[in-house]
Order: sequence, then C-alpha cells, then structure tokens
Amino acid sequence: MLRERVIVKLKDADLKHLERLARVELSGESRAKLRRQLGDIIGFVQKLQEIDTSGYSPRAYLGGFEPELRRDGTEECLSRDEVLTQAPDALNGFFRVPSVIGREEP
Repeated sequence: MLRERVIVKLKDADLKHLERLARVELSGESRAKLRRQLGDIIGFVQKLQEIDTSGYSPRAYLGGFEPELRRDGTEECLSRDEVLTQAPDALNGFFRVPSVIGREEP
C-alpha cells in the first residue's frame, strides 16, 4: 500500500532557514544528507496522508483496551525561593537567561 516512494526536494532556502532556527551551520555534505533525509520524511508523511482512515476509530489499535488515565490534580511542589536557589543565575525572583532577541544571527 505504501510501497511507492514519494520524492520531495527541499529548497536550499528552507534548509538555511532550519539551520538558523536550530542555530547550527552545516557543511555541504551534511546539508546534502539532511536534505535527502528530510525529503524522505516529508514524502512519507505525504504518502500517509493519502490513506483513507475515515472508517477507523483513533483507538482501534488498542483492541478494545481502554487505558486508565490518571486523574488531574494539584500536587505539592517547590517554592519559588527553593527553585531559584538552584538556578545558575537569578535576579529579583526570576531566572536570568542569555538574551537571544536582537542578537546577530549566525
């Protein structure tokens, strides 16, 4: 049923965008490999979307088994002060993290 391989070619601009989002810089060989792998994944997902699943229950694979779900509720947790004493950097009751907004993109 899913034997046919769908080939998806990603644009170089798409890969550069992903690199910027992930804050990585790939070599030519790595970029080519990633392009093939992501193309295969996207092609497979597109092929899966062609399958008509309208007659199936989302839980049909469970074979009648209904998992026991935990109850939602509140639990005791650490106080803000206890958490902040374990933080690498804190100021005025908040975590301090390096700024990423406005920083030059690689």
